Amino acid sequence: MALTLIKNATVVSMDPGLGDAEGDLLIDGDRIAGIGRNLAAPNATVVDGTGRIVMPGFVNAHIHTWEYQLRGIGSDWVGFRDYHNNMHKNLATRYQARDVYLGNLLGALNQIRNGATTIMDWCHILRDSEMTDAAIDALEESGIRAVFGRGTVKPPEREGEIPYYKKPFPREEIHRLRAGRLASDDRLVTLAMAILGPDWGEYDVAAHDIRLAREYGLVNSAHTYGRKGKRVVEDGYPRLAKEGLLGPDHNIAHGNCFAEDELKIVLDAGCTITATCLTEALNYEQPAMLGRIKKFGAAPSLGTDCDPYFNSSMLWVTRHAFQEQRAMDNRSLREAGKWPTSTEHATHTRDALEWATLGGAKALKLDQKVGSLAPGKQADLVMIDTRGMNIFPALPGGDPAHAVLMYAEAADIENVMIAGKFVKRAGKLTFPEERLQKLQQELLESRLRMMKEGDYAYRPVPSGPLPERYVF
Repeated sequence: MALTLIKNATVVSMDPGLGDAEGDLLIDGDRIAGIGRNLAAPNATVVDGTGRIVMPGFVNAHIHTWEYQLRGIGSDWVGFRDYHNNMHKNLATRYQARDVYLGNLLGALNQIRNGATTIMDWCHILRDSEMTDAAIDALEESGIRAVFGRGTVKPPEREGEIPYYKKPFPREEIHRLRAGRLASDDRLVTLAMAILGPDWGEYDVAAHDIRLAREYGLVNSAHTYGRKGKRVVEDGYPRLAKEGLLGPDHNIAHGNCFAEDELKIVLDAGCTITATCLTEALNYEQPAMLGRIKKFGAAPSLGTDCDPYFNSSMLWVTRHAFQEQRAMDNRSLREAGKWPTSTEHATHTRDALEWATLGGAKALKLDQKVGSLAPGKQADLVMIDTRGMNIFPALPGGDPAHAVLMYAEAADIENVMIAGKFVKRAGKLTFPEERLQKLQQELLESRLRMMKEGDYAYRPVPSGPLPERYVF
């Protein structure tokens, strides 16, 4: 198999036993073969790591990749009410299979460009198998590692039709995928279920869906609104826990409004929680689930969530998560009478990098493969050039975790490797440039067509009482 030797780099392994190292990293095929000083591999392709940080690729544990062509329309929306009215009840209904393909392909390539090597593609736009296959086709073509969360649509309610929150997950679709193209877990694109859960679906639906996922050996992930009085099933998670339906295979997105006893229940059951700090700052009255999770000894994970709100860069999201939690730390210290002399901050830059790498891998049950750099693991990594003006002169002599989190931007991500293959090289995607340009033009046409069909145009946020169309 092909050998690649990265020489003279600063390796931030995120592996508790290896830590940081100044030296070399050897890749044999799709796996890491060694990390150390003066590694010898006469037949290897040598990559200069001088002035570069090598670290695990980011794991984006929650993103709706299909929304990519609807960027730039959502930051002034009035929370979830506008999101559901404008997206699920309007623009999402305009998507066809080709639109899903375009959004997923360009969205996945943008994730690679920004240093994410793994995503949880929470794909809740799918009406049929044609759209499902188009989404998977796009992920595979992009070269990204993806846990494909096959989801279901949330269309407007119509008289005489069963509303989405009463519909169990379609067994035939999961069987088709699990018995067919996504039967193996030893491939770049693997299968999961993006389910309604008890905050968005009726209890029997949530229980059915979790049992179905467990029958097929799949991670299942659910959104939570969290706030009491807004859930479809008020005591949904405690009931699921009592029935033994919660476990490490259940991932919760958001969870900001969980009461302390509810949070303890889901974490005691082994569930993982993914924070999407930037969308939550726009839409929730409670802060992201970071420090509260850590107090229970669990590991948070991070996701970018929704492209219509902002650029879905894991660097940006991770930085925001760190700063948000530090701000909460500061307030807690002040309230405890320890401010301003205390140095007892609970959160450090390396913690945030762990949330964005190993934490995400654990949430997706991929931590034996990715999330850290160690011999035997998959060679999913990024190389960050520290010589440019964004980072210089933070190294040498500074903490490389600090340099990445607080200074690096997408332009500093020089190389990205997934399963031993460069998918970004010398600052550019390896995806064919001419084809990329054609796809970008087609995606723009897709965007304009759907916005026209949906009669959607930018409108300022109204003042005064909310009009009826915003009622959630």
